Amino acid sequence: MKKLIVALFAFIAPGVALLAEDGHCPGYQLGQKQVYWGDLHVHTAYSLDAWGYGTIKTPADAYRFARGGELTLDDELSVKLDRPLDFMAVTDHAEWFDLLYICTDPEWSDDPYCDIMTEKAGRATGSEVFAEYVLPTITKATPQPTPICAKDTEHCDNSRMSQWGRIQEQTNAADDPCHFTALNGYEWSATPDFSHNHRNVIFRDENVTPDAIDYMRYPNPLALWQELDKQCKAEAGCQAIAIPHNTNMGDGKSFDIETETNEVRALRARFERLVEIHQEKGSSECLYAFGQPDEDCNFQQYLTRSSTPTEPKDYSQQEWEKMRSGYVRALLTRGLGVYSESGINPLQLGIISSTDNHAATGGFVEEDKWLGSVFGIGDLDKTMVRQRWNPGGLVAVWAEENTRHSLFDALKRREVYATSGPRMQVRLQGSEKELSCDADNYLGVPMGGSFTELQKAPHFRIQALYDETPLQSIEIIKGEFRDGELRETTIPVWQERKGGLHICMSWTDPDFDSKAPAFWYVRVLEAPTLRWSAHHCRKENRCDEFPGAETTLQERAWTSPIWYLP
Repeated sequence: MKKLIVALFAFIAPGVALLAEDGHCPGYQLGQKQVYWGDLHVHTAYSLDAWGYGTIKTPADAYRFARGGELTLDDELSVKLDRPLDFMAVTDHAEWFDLLYICTDPEWSDDPYCDIMTEKAGRATGSEVFAEYVLPTITKATPQPTPICAKDTEHCDNSRMSQWGRIQEQTNAADDPCHFTALNGYEWSATPDFSHNHRNVIFRDENVTPDAIDYMRYPNPLALWQELDKQCKAEAGCQAIAIPHNTNMGDGKSFDIETETNEVRALRARFERLVEIHQEKGSSECLYAFGQPDEDCNFQQYLTRSSTPTEPKDYSQQEWEKMRSGYVRALLTRGLGVYSESGINPLQLGIISSTDNHAATGGFVEEDKWLGSVFGIGDLDKTMVRQRWNPGGLVAVWAEENTRHSLFDALKRREVYATSGPRMQVRLQGSEKELSCDADNYLGVPMGGSFTELQKAPHFRIQALYDETPLQSIEIIKGEFRDGELRETTIPVWQERKGGLHICMSWTDPDFDSKAPAFWYVRVLEAPTLRWSAHHCRKENRCDEFPGAETTLQERAWTSPIWYLP
């Protein structure tokens, strides 16, 4: 089996030394890529919602945990990753950099506005911090500065810059080329009327925006992109991407591509190269048509209104369809429609997962070990209040080496995929000629790339290598703009109930139309395993107290699409 794995995935062991004289990791070969595993959505004590619920660990602590260090969460609870990550970005909420700097470490101000933040922080009373500070700031359509910042703007400006500087210092110190990559970033946290339209801003290296761009001062995606364009200059060595937060809580907002100008569409396409399809607050691949539930779109579904869990019956058809239009599959398809009339695809998005972890424990995704969200870590009763939540997922990147530039460039070209937690290795490639599984041939179009001219149906090679659970099925999801209509199709291409360990197969689209813009992505499903809720209720012999907890799921991977844009 080892020989086969090497042939399929061109595996190279991670770097065992620092950069060589040529500036590359040992074993580097141009064009020779391997999979690196990471998390691009992690919060620490520098995020107000994490601090409010008792998180006291810093970005430096989070990076140590990601590298395999033990992290003590309280007097009785310590956690450690079984498998360290290859890379990570701490993405604390930029909106409260100033407030946390002033009210907590390092200033510990005695301003009365800080009292609830400092006195009520903790799992038992964190909801009071959330209600007092979080909700009044980021959930307004026209956000206003906090009272402490309205009173002394200069102090808050300086504090925000200092906090952003502290995060950079800790991130840059954690970066260890060839061993572990730490990427600078923050989260722009727009939540107007409780709709989560957040973006994670990730930078290529230490060249970043001088200021942390936040929702308070830049209250819509266009303002974010324009400010990134202004502050992040290529001539200064700065490159950035803005990754939409999983879209299931966005109510279909912030993707109004049909009414945007071409200038705005091009700006969106420049910065928004990826989308988060899965994290602890649910999966965002697709939402079924109104009144027609199906298994295809039911994975880790989490519906909310004003941050309160809801059921499908709580929505009108108009509300449902608007919400549905913001899920990943619909976004990809809508992008084809705009491309057909403008020549610009503003939603040519690669697909990633992350955790959105708020306890500084990025990459902690094992179903049998996850201890719940920050609201109730280690407490079964509190954790089951959010039974629909899950551990989140991981980002897989096909890159030549474990360095900032190599990983970021792969993210930017969308040669990435998402998993719901497992580390299955998946690769999708397209070609005008058939790609043989017998040949070590990685030419053609990689996932994230596109064809611009095809005379006949493209060929695809799909490779999948299991992690710890056998694989059970592989599907191709196709979207196209054909005869004036947007279409989506799910195509089963491989299935084995007993499970498979490594699969390599070729597939040619039997219904290809050379006039129709299209995309194809692959979804790989594992055999069913126990969900986290089942693991934990069984441990305490209390499953009868929590209906629906004792269940299974099929962990999965989603590749970035390959497009045809004639």
